[in-house]
Formats: sequence, C-alpha cells, structure tokens
Amino acid sequence: MFKIVRFPSKLDSFFCSLTKEFLWDHFNYFRTLVLLIAFGWGKRNISSLYRHLDHETWCHRSRFNNFLHISRWRPDEALSQKAYELIDKVKPRKKDEIYLIIDDSKKQKRGKIMDAVGWIRDPLIGRNILGHQYVKATILFRDFTIPFGIRLYVKDKDCTKLGLEFKKTTHLAAELIRSFNPPKGIKVRVLFDAYYLCPVVVGACRKKGFVFISTLKSNRNLFKKGRKLKTGTYGKNLFRRQKKQKITIRKANGIASYYYLDAQWLQVGKLGKLHVVFSRKNRGRGILALVTDDPKLSPADIIKAYNKRWSIEVFFKDAKQLLGLGQYQNRSYRAAVTHLHLVCFAYALLTHIAIERDGEKGKRKKADRASMGNIQNELRRIVWEDTAKYLKDMPDGNSVVKELSRLLMAA
Repeated sequence: MFKIVRFPSKLDSFFCSLTKEFLWDHFNYFRTLVLLIAFGWGKRNISSLYRHLDHETWCHRSRFNNFLHISRWRPDEALSQKAYELIDKVKPRKKDEIYLIIDDSKKQKRGKIMDAVGWIRDPLIGRNILGHQYVKATILFRDFTIPFGIRLYVKDKDCTKLGLEFKKTTHLAAELIRSFNPPKGIKVRVLFDAYYLCPVVVGACRKKGFVFISTLKSNRNLFKKGRKLKTGTYGKNLFRRQKKQKITIRKANGIASYYYLDAQWLQVGKLGKLHVVFSRKNRGRGILALVTDDPKLSPADIIKAYNKRWSIEVFFKDAKQLLGLGQYQNRSYRAAVTHLHLVCFAYALLTHIAIERDGEKGKRKKADRASMGNIQNELRRIVWEDTAKYLKDMPDGNSVVKELSRLLMAA
C-alpha cells in the first residue's frame, strides 16, 4: 500500500464547486477526508484513514478529527448541490424520469455515551440493537445512483439534550422529499416501502407534484364499494380465483418472473383512491401489494418501476462494505452527521467517476457498467498515477516509482 503525498488534480472538477461552502482550511480537510473514505482500505475512522497519508506533507491527524465537530458548513445543502450537479452532468432532457428513493438503515454502536444512541428494532436480525438510525434519500437517474440527503434520527429525550427539534422518521423522509427540486420538465417518482406510506410522506409528494409507488402492509384497510377489506386476505383471494398475468424483468443476477393481478383503483385507508396491484415473484408463496397514484402506469409498469427501489439497498451495501458507513467513533452528534455526509460525498465521487467513464449521456448499457468496487479501484489508479508523477519529478524518482510498482504488482 502506498501513501498519498498530494491531492490529485484530476479530481478537482468534482470538488471545485464546493469551495464557497467552507472557511479557512476546512475545504482541504473536507476533500481529503472524502478522498480517503473513497480510496482507503479497512475501517473509516480518522485514525485508520490517516494511515493512508504521507505524514510529512499533510497536517496532523487531530486537524482532521476536529473537522468532524465543526458547524461552519451545511453538509445537507452541500450534498444536495452536488446531487444536482451530477444530474446535470448526465444531461437530462424534458420528459425524462427521475426516481427519488427513500429508505432507512441502522448501525449498531458500542459507545453507550454517544449522542443520540438508543435502542432500536432491527428487522434484518429480528432483535433490538443499541445504535443509530438514519433516513436516506438517493436519486436514480439513467441507472446512476446519486446520494441526495441523509438524516440522523434522534429520539425525543435526546433532542431535548441536544437542543434539536424532534422529528419522526416519516417526518425526516417528508423533509427530504420537500427539499428535492428537480430540473424543469422532469417527472419524479418517489419510491418507498410500506412503513413510509402515511399521510405525512404522501402529503409531501403531492405538495411537490411528485407521484409515488409503495407497498402495502397485509393489515392495511382497503375499501371497495363500501366493503372493508384487509390487503393480505383480499390479495390471496384474488390470486386463488382470478387468472394471473406474467411479466419478466432482467436483473443483475438473472431474470425474475412476476405473476400479477390488477385490483384497479381502491380506497386505501385515509390516503384516498390508489391503483392497487398484487404480484408474486417466481414461484414464491408471498403476495406483495403495490400502490401508486400515477394514473399513467399500467400494472406491469408499476412492478417494473418499484423494482428500481432495489438500487438503494445496493447503495447501503456498498456504502457500508466499501466506504465504511457508520464507522465513526466520535461521541458528538455533529461528528456523526458529518461522517454520514462524508460517506455520501465519497459515493458521489465514485458516481462522478462512473459518469465520466461511461460518457456524460450514460449511453453505456447497465449490464456493461463497472461495479462500485471496480470504480473504487479506478479511483485508486488515479491516485497512484498522480503519486507516480509527483515522485518522477524528484531526484532518482524513476527508480522509486519502478520499485513501488513492483511491490504493488507483488501485492
């Protein structure tokens, strides 16, 4: 592993628009930390990240640690600004479609005295964990995943201690939806799971003029011609009695078949009339209910569109495994929020490289695009080439570069 001796000039095009967001030397700390998170190996806490720097050419580690605690910049506004820039980079056209995807994730933390740490239910493992929960919004545009916003959930009792206004996760999701301002003429579809299908989130979508697609819980009430129906029971009865249609969708791991029934427009609780579709994947026994308020989508189109929500699951997997999302060890609320945004910026940097690699119009087919892990290796190649160029300008630099290249190849 080689050390970074200077910031690669090839990456300036990604960071240059953000210089006005910072005071003094904070911009240098910011872009260096983003680079380290996207470039490095192992954990993404400050002590581990600092090992990738040449200590003779960079400031002390404590400077980077102090940056996590400062409040002289707005990470949420800076991240949304970068998201709009990446959308523009793909050259949007009128009548294009953008998917705004909402989901949440949890991260278990061992530090009991961390700000905002509390007991939360993790459905993936089926038990309560002590940790943090955060609500995330990503943009899917021409199969590029672009981080738009992230909010750390803080419980009511902790908000009082930190001087924050208490907001439920659904209100945080609605806040992210209201803050999204797409290019003119672009249609926005908001995707989320059944937990976020509530008046607060739906109201935010309607106020912005966005359509939404969501799932329904099995105990959700439906109303048809004055009759009250339970979603789960009604869907099973329809699948048993009526003839089903079939659609196939190509995915990264193969082709999936969906059998579906159109339940038409039904009254869904207090949310008004929504288009309800019941579907079953392959030969599975579970029946999934999908709803939307988009009158232009056919049942098959509803299933295809909701499948795009999987991109945020891929984002969480890559962000946690490749970029160390949630691997902060600082006690303060500000440091946790800054870390979460820095990881999102690191993911945005990799998306920026992917867009440049595949062409600004995104003409390369999705199947031919590199994985985020390969894009991360492309970033490491950029850093290595810049380091090699720097070393060649030094006395006996060529011999040093040759030896480092040999060691890298051996590793």
